[in-house]
Amino acid sequence: MEMYINIATKILVGSIGIFTLLRLMGKKAMSELTPFDILYIVVLGALVEEAIYDDQVNVFHVLFAILLWGVTVFIIENLLEKTERLSTLIQGEPSVLIDRGKLNMKELKDNHFDMEQLRFFLRQNGCYSINDAYYVVLEVGGGLTVITKENMEIPTFLLIEEGAIKPKTLESLGKTEEWLQEELEKLGFENMDSILYCEWDANKEELIYDTYENTINEKIYLDD
Repeated sequence: MEMYINIATKILVGSIGIFTLLRLMGKKAMSELTPFDILYIVVLGALVEEAIYDDQVNVFHVLFAILLWGVTVFIIENLLEKTERLSTLIQGEPSVLIDRGKLNMKELKDNHFDMEQLRFFLRQNGCYSINDAYYVVLEVGGGLTVITKENMEIPTFLLIEEGAIKPKTLESLGKTEEWLQEELEKLGFENMDSILYCEWDANKEELIYDTYENTINEKIYLDD
């Protein structure tokens, strides 16, 4: 009987610990998962599973393992936010499979897409012919963003994130940092420290931006 009580206690404590950790990590962990998110959830589940049937592991060991892994994930997440190269390496980056109606064969091959697979994912997004697709992006979480020729729009390109320039995005657009700085000076910005984000709208050929000053920083309750 003692063994069953011990197992039940570990399952209960482990479940509460995992649930609490996921809540602390934010709602992003519950949405489309990146490869790193999947790894961290699999490891977390494995830690609890191994502990449940090991008599030498008690409840406090389970809590310690969950806490230690949570701290590790928290540190890595913060490093990813501050280091773009590390973030790209671990989490990956979106891939443009179709650009303005033209298939991007390099991205298709790199992501192991054949024509039938592409057609399957397009159909799931309400596009029933490759020829009808205008812009298709394979997102980091594995989902597909599809814009058809009926809409004829291109997603915006992120040029600045929290004051830091995205050089690869600029390069892919055929633009330079000097060009971006000149455009921002025209808008009244001498530096980029106050810019939260800046996007390039290729449809209207204009910059879209927002500043830290124009944001809010408070909890908003929809229901009480």
